[in-house]
Amino acid sequence: QSYACRIMARAGFYQVGGAFGFRDQLQDAMNICTINPSVTKEQILICASHQFKEGDVLHWWHIENKFGLRSRYKDDYLWLVYATLEYLRITGDKTILDELVPFVSAPLLADDEEEKGMSFEYTEDKSTLYEHLTLIMDKLFNEIGENGLPLMGGGDWNDGMNLVGIKGKGTSVWLGFFAYEVVERFIEITKSYNDSDVEKYVEFNAKLKQSLLDNAWDGKYYLRAYFDNGNKLGSHENEECKIDLISQSWSILTDIATEKQIKSILASVEENLVDEENGIIKLLTPPFANSKDNPGYIKNYSKGIRENGGQYTHSVAWYIMALIKLGLYDKAYKYYSMVNPINHTSTKDLVDKYRVEPYVIAADIYSNEAFPGRGGWTWYTGSSAWFYRVGLVNILGFNKIGNKLYILPAMPRKWEGYKITYQYGKSTYTINVNNHKDKYEIRYDGKVVKEIELIDDGKTHSINVNIGKEV
Repeated sequence: QSYACRIMARAGFYQVGGAFGFRDQLQDAMNICTINPSVTKEQILICASHQFKEGDVLHWWHIENKFGLRSRYKDDYLWLVYATLEYLRITGDKTILDELVPFVSAPLLADDEEEKGMSFEYTEDKSTLYEHLTLIMDKLFNEIGENGLPLMGGGDWNDGMNLVGIKGKGTSVWLGFFAYEVVERFIEITKSYNDSDVEKYVEFNAKLKQSLLDNAWDGKYYLRAYFDNGNKLGSHENEECKIDLISQSWSILTDIATEKQIKSILASVEENLVDEENGIIKLLTPPFANSKDNPGYIKNYSKGIRENGGQYTHSVAWYIMALIKLGLYDKAYKYYSMVNPINHTSTKDLVDKYRVEPYVIAADIYSNEAFPGRGGWTWYTGSSAWFYRVGLVNILGFNKIGNKLYILPAMPRKWEGYKITYQYGKSTYTINVNNHKDKYEIRYDGKVVKEIELIDDGKTHSINVNIGKEV
């Protein structure tokens, strides 16, 4: 689904444009890096070549006619850094940072333009990928609001919230968490390239973390954003969108939420967003309908449809990752199974309710009271790659880092174990993982070893891992 539909075809039943999407396909490509790093590398370099010298990027584009959308979305360019860091972590291939990549050139947006489709050209001069990434860091540092949080611009991850900060003052809490994670990880790369920049990155993140703790906590959970007029979004004070899932998940993933906050966050998510009867976890609630502060076109969707209060499946993947980080393996797998499309179609009644394919992830599932649990927008969704990653890396614990393999599962306690067949170059690795053993032990072709070093020698190798009680 991720490779054929999202990367190769760039089209699906719900969207047939064929364009490249900057943030979307970076996530698609990075989440299959474990098994196909060449695709990830190619996508990173393609996206880098669609960055402007001002630091911003094309939101989407067509290569054939050199036409794309310049916008004020504030998360797009940060995904280039995040995806590159994932590629480096998994492959250890630092040569990508020295790849020479052009920019695109096109007119700047006018002050009154939120976004604009335009023709573009590629520049003759090129900069290294690392220099492209530092441009992004500089842009981030220059786009911070008065409350110390990143500006929302024309939208962050949620395109539908395109009016929250369009006047240039509104800020995004979620983007604050995401930016913190990106900068924190980029610091390690910077140490080997330009030590003089490390101090400013560390200082920036210290201030950002404090701003999130001081200005984003709503008493029981984290806010989603602030409007241009300073009003809160995702607050218990609101009539609509009292809570949004992605801020909660990333507050945990970044280690910013305190232990006391985490307990309150989990209780709030379970109470407000998890709907086990319909097998969904909502993005936000209640849906937008009449709110005085207009968040944007998300409000044009009917209640409980797509981003407007339905399940938006990206966010569920991030919540499951947060649960695993907290050691809540059984609950994480329960929700992973709940979202699994095959479990929405196991009986005729469920098929009649779900109404979409049982063999691909759906981008969203409705919570609307007229048809709760109905799937929407299948095939063409980046959530497929996220769910692949969560299953392989987070639950099964299959972590490839350079030429080393680490098996650190977060599987349910009731599992006896599992088996993976992994193709590494021309070599085949048969991996058996056994749960509920007395001690952690790795046997590599029958010999006890401390770590798994992958070798591309064309042979078949056996790996047996016993997961001890201490893991």
